[in-house]
Amino acid sequence: MKILAADDQQLIVDDLLDEISNIMPEAECMGTSDPEEVLPLFEEHGFDVVFMDIDMPGVNGITLAKKILAKAPRTNIIYITGYEKYAIDSYETFASAFLVKPVSTENLRNALENLRFPVSEITDDMIEAQCSGDSVLGARMKKYREDRNISPNELSEIMNVSLQTVYRWEKGVRIPDITTLMKLARLYGVSVDDFIKT
Repeated sequence: MKILAADDQQLIVDDLLDEISNIMPEAECMGTSDPEEVLPLFEEHGFDVVFMDIDMPGVNGITLAKKILAKAPRTNIIYITGYEKYAIDSYETFASAFLVKPVSTENLRNALENLRFPVSEITDDMIEAQCSGDSVLGARMKKYREDRNISPNELSEIMNVSLQTVYRWEKGVRIPDITTLMKLARLYGVSVDDFIKT
């Protein structure tokens, strides 16, 4: 999970990042006290969750959140503010949570555990590790083919794909879609789970 904390007070940003790291040690966290950095950081990193102060110099956090949501509607916006009067306005953006400063650990944890748009714990790195190089998936695809005495050329004809595609599957450079994986499983007499089990 990628998390951005934005507040015009650096001390609050630092405290928030410390708390989040304790609650979710696996999360990738960044923070900024400069409102002008929020959109560029978001465009570069594509955060899943943005903790947004509302009352910041020169910009309203709700307006900033609307710009983020225009780019990525499933972003979880969690407002943090010292002013409860902003609560009603904040729901124009269907926020995941509205937290009043000082934010307690319990409220922070509750907000992260009840996101409007839940974030999968499956990361791009996990997918890449599973499906590239001497990957489990690629190695199993090759093993099952060889166990059935099917040559790469024969497989390319059976599956109606190029020979290059077969090699890419087995080297983990390319991942077959689920329908193709099901066809391969049926051809090899195994289940899809046999391909992807850890």
